[in-house]
Amino acid sequence: MEFLKRLGFLAFVLFILFLFIWALYLPKEEITSTITKTLEQQKERLDLLFEGVTFQESSGGVKYWEIKAKSSAINNTTGLATLEEAVGYFFESGRPTLKFLSPRAFWQMNKKEIYLENPLGYDVKSESKLKQFLSEIKDKEVSVFSLPARYKNPGEGILFKAKRLSWKLINKKMLCEGGIWLNKGEITGTGDTLQADVGLKKVLLYGHPRVIISNENPTLIVAERFEVDTPSDTLQAGGGVKIESDQIKITAERLVYHQKDDDLELQNKVVITYGDTRAESKRAHYDLKRQLITLTEATRFVRRGSRLSGNTIIVSVKDKTFKVLGKTKVVIPEAEIKEEK
Repeated sequence: MEFLKRLGFLAFVLFILFLFIWALYLPKEEITSTITKTLEQQKERLDLLFEGVTFQESSGGVKYWEIKAKSSAINNTTGLATLEEAVGYFFESGRPTLKFLSPRAFWQMNKKEIYLENPLGYDVKSESKLKQFLSEIKDKEVSVFSLPARYKNPGEGILFKAKRLSWKLINKKMLCEGGIWLNKGEITGTGDTLQADVGLKKVLLYGHPRVIISNENPTLIVAERFEVDTPSDTLQAGGGVKIESDQIKITAERLVYHQKDDDLELQNKVVITYGDTRAESKRAHYDLKRQLITLTEATRFVRRGSRLSGNTIIVSVKDKTFKVLGKTKVVIPEAEIKEEK
């Protein structure tokens, strides 16, 4: 019995010694390497590849967009889905409002954002004009947005071809950067950045924006930002508004252009200059068809050192004349009176 106990103890010691020798001398894979390999294998299992898949973004039971892709890949580590040959729709009030085609799209699942490369967008009203639109803009190196002038053609639709375009759930806005060309009837605008709702009803243009109103006498407008209201056919400009029209320069704090009536409303610190002649007021109305500017509220006319105030000042852009109407007050510097003598 004692012999068997000693034999068992010896066998146990030899087994422990064997494990010790194996641990010291036999080749084996490092644990860190094994863990790394396992993590990589796990990552591969988490990443998904699809053929012919549909994605959509919904929040609170409201669907905002839907994209069908020929193929897609999802990286769960980065939360990024890459969609190839994407065809999608933006939704508004539960209905598709704008269709887009994009060779490649990206969906940042965690950030609730989508990015479209070289997208072409249009609504139902403009689908038949796609070929003509692409032919007209083929030489343009910027993103092009064509908006309808509703007062001319209520059935006209929306078209755009962009270099890059993004949409974020946080503000439900589309954003396009890197050079914009915008057209809406007589309005042609350029800028660095465009932001809009998915129906392009309210379009904000900023980043060194400029607008030209094309008529018999083209009018150039420069401001910090422009906002186009597509349904009402109006254009608003704010921040350092400057207008140039046939050698006459106008500045104001705010401007509203009524496209149907072809006129401008100018508000706050309106100043009109032509040579050494200057007219000022709080408000003004510029009739582009008649090329007449009517200044009202706290008007003042200055030529050289002479100052003349009245109820209304009318400026003819065509004839380069200034008329002061209503109750007037004239102030002529003494030096100017002596010069005339």
